[in-house]
Amino acid sequence: MNIPTNSIGAKLATSLAQTSQTLRVQEYMLQGKELSNKHVKIFSSALVDNDTIVPGSPDVCITHSTTSIFSDKLMMFHMSFLGAAGIGNYGTAAAASQRSDLVLSYERLSLEIAKYAKDDAYLMIQNNWLEQPPGTKDKDKLAKEKE
Repeated sequence: MNIPTNSIGAKLATSLAQTSQTLRVQEYMLQGKELSNKHVKIFSSALVDNDTIVPGSPDVCITHSTTSIFSDKLMMFHMSFLGAAGIGNYGTAAAASQRSDLVLSYERLSLEIAKYAKDDAYLMIQNNWLEQPPGTKDKDKLAKEKE
């Protein structure tokens, strides 16, 4: 199921990149496309190596339009949501898998998505589309300030 899901993700990222008005958002979307395509290749090769048929790519077409109908903020929010869903899908797949090689792949690929999602959050914070999440204070620094 992760093959068609990532195929759709790659096409969505491509379509959002071509309609974004911001260079950094376009670059981010194209990174998402590359990441999704990489994951499709990894999952496909695991199936091919075991003489299993690889599911076909969903019949999704991208138009030639570059007209922006969604804000960059909305596009970034959707990519953030897709990243979270992807990590959840990989976690579920890892838990259900009885093959340790696939479990390791799911964990490694989850980390790649998490790093990509972190870039999403930073980009959204930089553009004031997302507030800086609350964090913890550096306790050692606080202690030294009292000296």
